[in-house]
Amino acid sequence: EEDNDDIVPIIERHSPRLKELYGEFYISELISRHPESERVLLHKELAVGVMCLNTQINYEALEESFELSPFAGLRHLDRPPQPREHDSATSLYATGTVNNFLDLHVSESNPDIPTMKDQKSRVTWIFEEDAFKYINKDIETRPKCPFTTSSQLDILNLLEDDEDEFEYDIVNIDTDLLRLPRLFTNEGLMYRRKFSDDSKLYRVESAYDNKYIDQEKPKKLSTVSSIFTPTKPPEPTRYSGKPNAFLLELFAMHPDYDERYGFDMLEVAYELFPDRAYCVMCLPSSHTCFPLLEHFTLVTPFSFRMRFMNQTLYVAHINCVRGDVSVRPAEAYDFPSLNRILEHAPRKQDLLELFENSLTSGSLSSHVLLSQNQPIGLAVLGPLEDATSVRTQYDLDPEATRCGTDASILACVMSPIMEPHGRWYLRDLLRQTQYSTLFWVCRLFAKGDASPWRNLMSLASFMIPVRPRRFLPNIGGIKELDKVVKYIATPFALWSIKRSLTSMSKVYVNNSIVIVGASRTGLAFLETLLLGPTSPYLTFTHITLVSHHGLPTVADSAHAAEICVPREGRYTDRYLKSVPFYYYVDVMSAVMTQIDRKKKCIHFKGGGVKFYDELVLTCGQQFQHPEYLKDSITLAQEVEQGKPCNRILMDNPKYEPDHVPPSPDIPNNVMLINSLFEANTCLRNLKRLISETKNTCQCLSTENQVVVYGDCIEAYSCISALIEFGISPKMITFVEPFPPQDRTSLRVNCFNDETVDERVQASIEKLGIRTYRQCHYDGWSQRGPRVEFLRLMSPLHAIHLPCFALFYYGIKAIDLNAFKAINESGLVYDGGLVVGPKFDTNDPCVWAAGPCVRYSRRLYAPKELHKYYYSEDVGEELARQFLKKLNPFEVAKSHMESMSSDTLHAPSSSLFRKWQPVMKFDSPIVVTATLPGELHYMKLRKPGEDVPMAVQLTLPSQGHTLITDKRQNYFRLQMNSLHCIESITCLSKRQFSCETLAQLYGRHEAFFNNLLTRFKMNLIDDLYSYFSKTWTAALYQEPFVNLLQDIYDHGGNTVYDVVQTKYNEINDKDVTEPIKDITYEDVMMAMDCKECGHNRTLRQETRIFWNSIGGEDIVNTHLARYLHKNIITNPHYAMPDPEYLK
Repeated sequence: EEDNDDIVPIIERHSPRLKELYGEFYISELISRHPESERVLLHKELAVGVMCLNTQINYEALEESFELSPFAGLRHLDRPPQPREHDSATSLYATGTVNNFLDLHVSESNPDIPTMKDQKSRVTWIFEEDAFKYINKDIETRPKCPFTTSSQLDILNLLEDDEDEFEYDIVNIDTDLLRLPRLFTNEGLMYRRKFSDDSKLYRVESAYDNKYIDQEKPKKLSTVSSIFTPTKPPEPTRYSGKPNAFLLELFAMHPDYDERYGFDMLEVAYELFPDRAYCVMCLPSSHTCFPLLEHFTLVTPFSFRMRFMNQTLYVAHINCVRGDVSVRPAEAYDFPSLNRILEHAPRKQDLLELFENSLTSGSLSSHVLLSQNQPIGLAVLGPLEDATSVRTQYDLDPEATRCGTDASILACVMSPIMEPHGRWYLRDLLRQTQYSTLFWVCRLFAKGDASPWRNLMSLASFMIPVRPRRFLPNIGGIKELDKVVKYIATPFALWSIKRSLTSMSKVYVNNSIVIVGASRTGLAFLETLLLGPTSPYLTFTHITLVSHHGLPTVADSAHAAEICVPREGRYTDRYLKSVPFYYYVDVMSAVMTQIDRKKKCIHFKGGGVKFYDELVLTCGQQFQHPEYLKDSITLAQEVEQGKPCNRILMDNPKYEPDHVPPSPDIPNNVMLINSLFEANTCLRNLKRLISETKNTCQCLSTENQVVVYGDCIEAYSCISALIEFGISPKMITFVEPFPPQDRTSLRVNCFNDETVDERVQASIEKLGIRTYRQCHYDGWSQRGPRVEFLRLMSPLHAIHLPCFALFYYGIKAIDLNAFKAINESGLVYDGGLVVGPKFDTNDPCVWAAGPCVRYSRRLYAPKELHKYYYSEDVGEELARQFLKKLNPFEVAKSHMESMSSDTLHAPSSSLFRKWQPVMKFDSPIVVTATLPGELHYMKLRKPGEDVPMAVQLTLPSQGHTLITDKRQNYFRLQMNSLHCIESITCLSKRQFSCETLAQLYGRHEAFFNNLLTRFKMNLIDDLYSYFSKTWTAALYQEPFVNLLQDIYDHGGNTVYDVVQTKYNEINDKDVTEPIKDITYEDVMMAMDCKECGHNRTLRQETRIFWNSIGGEDIVNTHLARYLHKNIITNPHYAMPDPEYLK
């Protein structure tokens, strides 16, 4: 008690709240007034650190909220726990693994929510299908066991499609998994082992700790979850026996001492409770990680928990803190021990057979993971097949340091108790083998695949996910490259770890991060968090993505559906399946209807609730119902035209706040397509409608056609998709609402190119598609659930158009439910969700980005909308700003910088209310599509608002335009005044590589062998073939950007340095004149630049500077190193002289 005065200041540094609540002597009172709690305070000698320990734990509350089966319920069990009783409708709730961080509550009385039997999971991760190919026994011939639910080992979920070829059902776990381990009784738990000869402390060697197999706990795995209502909340598993845990209530260290010394205090804590093997600690999910947590295991929460909503539970076993760990090669005599360890493991027999084969195989090796010389896990390694193909198609070096040093982890199971030592086990595996890099391959499970039952991997959280390459160009079809690099037919996610990286600690960020909207902005945000520069040392454990249809992937997409959706950005179906989103992210198929900022939760359509610490809104914009906010939009247009606003003032007793009307119902034959999933769904619905109405008066015919309405690239792609789907062009009607009704809008076609528009319209006419131009939607006539007639208004008369099905591409705006949730939550909305320059809203816990937002008016950036920029750039920048708040290393750095500053400004200071520049993004806007008549189209342009072509041609300093049109294959290339490529338009009857041509943006024409000069000399008649020459292959490879950066760094950015020098000279010359801003035009005028920003003086000075630094040698040296390093992907280039490799 006398240490109160020394301890209170240490704790107060971390939490002054305790002193405010309990006074200055609360430490003394904690010890003296509650002796029954066996509370103990530890401090190290001169009270430089303190721990407050307590044995009073609410085990019942923990059992209801967390999965405690891996830890024997934190008790000395005197009898096996009774499994939870539940029916098939609540089986997934009982497992606690469908959506592990889904703090979800639903209303039992809501009849609109389907039962669990009808729910689908979109997709999940499983072990690669070829992992057990070494086993001779055919898995397919084995009898399948009936599946039910496991209350103990439900770690991953198998998905299998029985009804819908585009979705997957969750298959429950075998009933055999409900039985307890053989040593999960008093006899097994009585076994104890001494820690050392000079210590009187005994350790409980729990057989359950050794036998429970951790298969990558659900906190790092996620599945797609739907909102559903169980019949009743499941009963939690209850454990009986003496308590076997103590609670760490308080921990604090003096600021002059490293917090890692807290581990010494943790070791002593177990001496104070020799009869207890577990230490538990509960922290807020938003709490920053500290070094002591490296010795704890994060416990998986239940999806149906009602308490500890934003809390995380950590558990540390005494063997993990004070035990010895080791790895040794497996031997035949380990079979009985492994058989007991794997008692509850899925695919136990397969794994044991794999283990037996590894003992006699020359290529496989198996190792036993030990704790206190007792087996707690097994790892089976094998050589990585097609290592070159894997390395070249993922962001890795093309070749390993030495041949045969790449290994694949075929299976690895380990007790979750020893998870904190996972990276040490990996390091020792690498030490005892000839391998230098370990890989783990994880494929998506598709219908018809011979996939294993469950995922057998426990150490993936300590490995680093690898980003896939967007494409691997093979210009000219080089046979040598095809032989070396094999195309990977089935995409997969990849993890890797090198020996050096096993020494790097991983920090967990447990903040509950909820992203609403699977737009390109949201996906880029997720990818940067999970696979960005922080991925080697930072892991986010509680990320949830809320989207109507989950991630925009499908199991087996129809080719027509792929044509129907124009491609923008890098997130193709294949790319999404190569990124481990489903492994790290809980994906919820739900619709947000309300944001409760006070309680920090969002509500879903149907009654679900999800709590958050940080909310990220990336809703984007979608094609909406024709009646979308019709009254509000009409009123706004009338006010803009001068009509007085008749709204009732808020101080009037008759005032009533505006309410967003509910979303109107969509008829059965009206199709709104915003994603690949919806394209597949709508085409299937169209096929069903054709089948149902066959031989009736409502059937598809020349009088009752499929109508496509819209003036956008999506509408033209839809026509092409319908033709590919088998619809005759004579059965298609195209309604083009161009020019727009708004007279203030620019009358520019959606291609912004008259040549392209003319050819597309000619192709539509040639196909025989009926076309209505200058017609606008005015309503429809509906009979029952179907639309029979469309009412269109043309400049001269009204049109009643029979309609078999309508594909509507009219209004594009934010989803009505999201709009309602944003407005009613008090977030500022002004034509878009208002954000600051760093994507912050008026709520510090809510972020937003993408086409659904706009900058605050005080930033004076009305035209700098996110929709004018590459969405992936916006999402990546959002993640970088987001990490400044949640990355503990960035937070510590910012804190140190602020402490060293003389003046500190609060976030609410007026300093932050002043004007700040908005973000600028450099990546080009790329759109590719297939247009009617099998015309392949691509548009690449610089970011920003698209300027009409007619206006561009009248602007000065437009650079050069290169156009070829050989055999009606149109190619238009625009260079800016610096001879850099800034826009490309392609329209061709033959296919071309869009990924390759997209790499041209921003490159100087000199990269392509003086392209401009050759074109003026009439040496180029087809730009398609010119950019497909074999010698250009290296220019399109993703690592080529790194080569350019190395040259710039080494060469001193030659041209930029010269221009900067001239800029400074002019600035110094005018220093005596009145102060004015020096612009680029001033510099060019002073340097007497005649054409395209160049003149003889600048070129001469640049050449002198380049020669003085040995520019040619720099380029040759870096190029030689690049080709030598990437010789696998560049076999057609001559090997450079070795003298350049120095």
